Amino acid sequence: MGLSATQVAAQEADVSEIVVTGSRIPQPNLSSVSPIQVVGSQDVVLGGRPVTADILNQLPMVSQSAGAGLSSSSNPLSGPGGVATVDLRGLGQTRTLVLVDGRRLGIGDPNTGNPNPSPDINQIPSQLIDRIEVLTGGASATYGSDAIAGVVNFVMKRNFEGIQLDGRFGVFQHNQHNETVSRLYPATVVNPKNAWDGKSRDLSLTMGANSADGNGNVTAYLTWHEQDPVTQGKRDYSACQVNVNAAGVASCAGSSNSNLFQRADIGGTAYSVLGNNFIVRGSAPTTPPALFNSNAYSFLLQQSTRYSAGFLARYEVNNHFTPYAEFGFMNDRTNVQIAPTGLFQGSGNSPNGGFLVNCNNPFLSAQQANTFCTPAQIASGDSVDLNIGRRNIEGGGRNSFYEHTNYRGVIGTRGDLVGPWKYDLYGSYYRTTLAQASENYLAISKIANGLQVVNGPNGPVCISGGSCVPFNIFKDGGVTQAALDYLDVTGTSRGTTTQEVIEANITGDLGDYGVKSPYARDGVGVSFGGQTRRDTLTYTPDVAQLSGDLSGAGGASVILDNSMSVHEVYGEARIPLAQDVAFAKELLAEGAIRYSDYSTGIKATTYKVGFQWAPIDDIKFRGAYNRAIRAPNLLDLYTPQSVTNTSDVPEDPCSGTAAAPATASLAECQRTGVTALQYGNGGSTNLIPQCPAGQCAVLTGGNPVLSPEKAKTISVGFALTPTMLSGLTASVDYYRIKLTNGISNVPLDVSLTNCLNDGSPIYCGNIKRAPNGTIFGTSVQGAGYIVGTNANLAAGTTSGIDFQATYNLPLENWGWDNIGRLSFSFYGTRVLKSTTTPLPGEDAYDCAGLFGPNCDGIVPKWRHTLRATWTSPWDVQASVAWRYIGGTTFERDTDEPTIGRGTVDKFNHTLPARTYIDLSGVWTVNDMVALRLGVNNLFDQDPPLINSTYAGTGQPNTYPTYDLLGRQMFIGFTATF
Repeated sequence: MGLSATQVAAQEADVSEIVVTGSRIPQPNLSSVSPIQVVGSQDVVLGGRPVTADILNQLPMVSQSAGAGLSSSSNPLSGPGGVATVDLRGLGQTRTLVLVDGRRLGIGDPNTGNPNPSPDINQIPSQLIDRIEVLTGGASATYGSDAIAGVVNFVMKRNFEGIQLDGRFGVFQHNQHNETVSRLYPATVVNPKNAWDGKSRDLSLTMGANSADGNGNVTAYLTWHEQDPVTQGKRDYSACQVNVNAAGVASCAGSSNSNLFQRADIGGTAYSVLGNNFIVRGSAPTTPPALFNSNAYSFLLQQSTRYSAGFLARYEVNNHFTPYAEFGFMNDRTNVQIAPTGLFQGSGNSPNGGFLVNCNNPFLSAQQANTFCTPAQIASGDSVDLNIGRRNIEGGGRNSFYEHTNYRGVIGTRGDLVGPWKYDLYGSYYRTTLAQASENYLAISKIANGLQVVNGPNGPVCISGGSCVPFNIFKDGGVTQAALDYLDVTGTSRGTTTQEVIEANITGDLGDYGVKSPYARDGVGVSFGGQTRRDTLTYTPDVAQLSGDLSGAGGASVILDNSMSVHEVYGEARIPLAQDVAFAKELLAEGAIRYSDYSTGIKATTYKVGFQWAPIDDIKFRGAYNRAIRAPNLLDLYTPQSVTNTSDVPEDPCSGTAAAPATASLAECQRTGVTALQYGNGGSTNLIPQCPAGQCAVLTGGNPVLSPEKAKTISVGFALTPTMLSGLTASVDYYRIKLTNGISNVPLDVSLTNCLNDGSPIYCGNIKRAPNGTIFGTSVQGAGYIVGTNANLAAGTTSGIDFQATYNLPLENWGWDNIGRLSFSFYGTRVLKSTTTPLPGEDAYDCAGLFGPNCDGIVPKWRHTLRATWTSPWDVQASVAWRYIGGTTFERDTDEPTIGRGTVDKFNHTLPARTYIDLSGVWTVNDMVALRLGVNNLFDQDPPLINSTYAGTGQPNTYPTYDLLGRQMFIGFTATF
């Protein structure tokens, strides 16, 4: 997939000098000392993917982590809806710098609950993309903070003339043929067996006109995108939560937050409601069931409607003054649905996280009252503290509505100064607003009132009086609509993030002053300038969200209102050392330096050095060394601490029953703060309730004294353009990115595991159990969580080899006249290392070729995309693409430090490789109309199944690296006037 630098240069042959991503110095071609992968507009059309994030996800150097929210089909629980980010090399979205025409794009979402505050590339309409340039490795000296993993630069179409209307319709189709999962549940669970869903519709209008004198152009656009949702229950492999026991036997499991009643203060036996009685949990089928299938409700593909509009304009008044302006607008409305809310274990308002129920509650049958209360308590009306899990099946799924509106404006001027000097001066303003509503939730405070009930003169009434309506969850069918209306609460929040940039840049060719090597024809090119940037972020939840009163919202939201600014100066030089001499068709050196001064007190210097040597025209060697940084952003620094649920630790090893004893010993559990009484006698009683729904709790929050992340990056490689094989360009590049001082938390599973193993104070200090011994809670004060706040802790090294090649083959060269030409493009990435050191001094573990929660999903050692395109003389273009994702091994089935256990998982020991075939074609009907159609994932390949305990709560038993929805078919047209 994609075009080579040579091809792009050929496309822009009419441009005398081009600015290459990773450098500010104009060059006569697209020669770069750092490897650049390019996706051209033709690839966008042939791929049939209108969502910009989905285009990038086809590149093997782009990762999709388990909770990244990278594409329209990613996990809706991973963060705010309607936001798509990009992650190069699996180093995290915040370590990838996103540019539009070489200018920084601001953060796309102000939500303090967003784990990856990064630019939202949904705002970049794919129909307006001329090409996407992906630069590997650090580029902080050129662009500033965040370019540790690399840079993604979206180059937009300009100089368009005429009117172009483009439309597309797409639909997913999947045959339910996954026997492994389908035999776990009744045949009626997944219906229909042949699914057609996930329809998407796209329409765009592009208009452009040149000025009468040819010195200017205005290009304007308007786009519309609409995506229908698909629930996880519509696919056989995600229709239920697949859990696997120690013997490797899979079962259709679900959330334990359903029909559960248990003492919160002392533990003991758990019960469910059947009729108007309590029965031992799991001893008989109940409605609601003891385990709730959340997948039937949760979205696999989000619903969204998006509009964007804008223009790009320029006019050359004279050589010294060419003003230009850009404006972009986007409005995105997204609905995210997950399973019904209800009463969740540990989320109550008692000190133990339970709900108080008075023993003389008239809704309790005699059998139920006697189960938890003594006769004296029944007579006096005393309350018992109950740990309750009960889904609001009467009210339906929870909905979160997100509306993002953003504006981006640029105004500037460029031109000649004097002699060889040119300037570019611009100011940009970026603003994104969020309006969010969480609907169909129950208020915890009202639940507490509704459970405290006595008999009144006209029937049961709430003890609290007022508008309270009694809540009867102790009888099948006992919940009334009046109670639901009373309990229902909607949480809302609003936020804004802005970015203001003023930058001045001057470039020049010192060759005009005789500053050049005696062995080179070109002079030394230089660039220098300065930038000032100011970022602001405000986020204001309403009272319901601030107080954590929304049951099932994962904890309280937090307010943030802060800003930061940075002033930077930079310089860059490109020095041709020798040209057209023996053994050096071209030899040049490159260097850059930048100094940054942040309002937070951080001062940083970054730099790069590079070389390029072409002994002959056919081959070119290149290399670069960069020192890059990522300064902590506003959320890293200032997000207040809060407690929320996490699937990073799905279960408490110190919770157990007689049937399933605790997996950790008493001695191990005591290191984490468990008492002998809480642990019980050999696990004969369930004295410590298990983390519900596969989610223990984590304390998150910012740290105002964070220092910048630092990285040293190296790239070394060569590019081939052999004259004996005309039309071929190929390159091989080694990269290594070494990160230190990384902003992260200690991996939660690492803290818990190491504390259990050796009682290390560093790790055990992160385990904060509640008074009843649990590690699931909802408040900072009540404990019951694992500490996961920000700190400069992490280090790691990512290295690998990138391969890319393109080949244009006129078929007449092979004796086939008049049948057109073939072109091939290939991108492949071999990951050599992907190491993480969670704490300074600890052993590093390597995720290359592995998958699992500590590896944040899947890290295949090999990925590639190969595309072959036939351009016929009959106005038809046909293309086939082969996407390949290599196999991986479960992280625990290794000897890697910290994460390896040396075991062999009987269900998920390895994930097999996946091959996807995509077909597409374009028919140019005439000069005005072109039709296109295609199918991606032609053979409807299922994603590999993963134990939901490893994949994470809310995930569809797999990772978003794979195609999650089956075969996608699309048809479209382009009309040009």
